[in-house]
Amino acid sequence: MTVLVASVLCAVALAGPPAAGSAPLFPVVQGGKWGYVDRAGRVVVSPRFDEAERFSEGLAPVRTGKQPGYADETGKVVLVPGFAPAGGTLHRRFSGGRAVVRSGARLGFIDRTGRLAVPARWLTAEDFSEGRALVCDEQGCGFVDPEGRYAFVQDAMGGTSYRNGIASIILAMGMSHRRTAFLDYSGSVIPGQYEGNGSYSEGLAPVRFRGTWGYVDRAGKPLIQNLFQEAGDFSEGLAAVTLDAGRCGYVDRSGKLAIPARFASCHPFSGGLALVDLSEQATDGERVAFVDRDGRIVIRGDTSQPPFRYASDFADGLAMVGDGPLELAGQGQVRIGYVDGEGRFVWPLQR
Repeated sequence: MTVLVASVLCAVALAGPPAAGSAPLFPVVQGGKWGYVDRAGRVVVSPRFDEAERFSEGLAPVRTGKQPGYADETGKVVLVPGFAPAGGTLHRRFSGGRAVVRSGARLGFIDRTGRLAVPARWLTAEDFSEGRALVCDEQGCGFVDPEGRYAFVQDAMGGTSYRNGIASIILAMGMSHRRTAFLDYSGSVIPGQYEGNGSYSEGLAPVRFRGTWGYVDRAGKPLIQNLFQEAGDFSEGLAAVTLDAGRCGYVDRSGKLAIPARFASCHPFSGGLALVDLSEQATDGERVAFVDRDGRIVIRGDTSQPPFRYASDFADGLAMVGDGPLELAGQGQVRIGYVDGEGRFVWPLQR
């Protein structure tokens, strides 16, 4: 099994920072309804929604019946946009004061009042990040600001929004091979074209060249040789990489293997822990666990009481865990709960 690592087409949807002065809240399910608890597992918003996600910028996408909207941290639905969700049954999270919505077959952005601040003219749209969002239509792709001002990027066919001052773009195909590149915040292309890339984090970005992955710095200079079958973004000083044998571990910024490649899959570090898969064979099924920066197993799903088979990365001190795929929790097919960094349940498995 190969590791889930970096791709210019994939962006992890992370919850934005909590509103000023507020503590993070976590969506939980009880009796088929969704509510929110704090980090200690205390109920803050009693379960009342049919679907709910994490808060971002003080608002959380929720759904009651067929009506999607946004709730504040008291659980009150304070915004019901007059536009359809951009995908699925929930609206996208707010990021940079804007959220993607659908109007007919096109995408635009609303502000926190529900006003369409950026007209719906796009076929695809990334969330805002660092003041800009990548958008695409039939003519190509570019970046739009929160007021709707658009800058076309020559030859761009996709990519990601800015992160740490640098965005990635997919270029028009050349010689039947995919090409990707990086843009700085001025819109200038950083030297170097690749077969694939991740995002810049901690000053380095994973890139694929001639079939293998390595790392370049912010000037496009190679710093870690292309030696890996797959490579992820740096987080907390380490990055997940997959070797020829198909097992993954973690390298430090010098390219040294700091945690041996002995896992079936590897996620980024968050809060000093990383989610890994301990299974030996593809037929074993996932055996999720969390390891520390020395590679020591801190939490094992199969020995937890009760055991869990699936987990998310840690965020704000807790990780969601479940006895089935977490994406099925909203359909009532999976029990979910939360564990802290010691593996203690702060919210028990339930649905």
